[in-house]
Amino acid sequence: MKYLNTPIEPEGGKTIHPQMAACFETWLLNDGYQAKLLKHIAVVRYFKTGKPSLEVNCHGVMNTPAQNRYAVFLKQYLRHGKVLITTLRGQHPKVLRVAA
Repeated sequence: MKYLNTPIEPEGGKTIHPQMAACFETWLLNDGYQAKLLKHIAVVRYFKTGKPSLEVNCHGVMNTPAQNRYAVFLKQYLRHGKVLITTLRGQHPKVLRVAA
């Protein structure tokens, strides 16, 4: 029964679950990250002073720093439960301002 003694830690993954994408983005923006849309490669880059840039493409594939932040987001989701997701969905979405 060795499996009972191992802690359950979410690893995240290389892609964001589609139903969690908006909540994860709101969570990042609430944390102080700023978003920039790179149209020519269909990537959203999140940046914050002193932190590595996070990149998420149009298919939900993330770079390594974004995967690490997604794992932190999932840990917080496990700790707080559905209340976290409901709160994030209830906030006004912060729309990216993109020049047309």
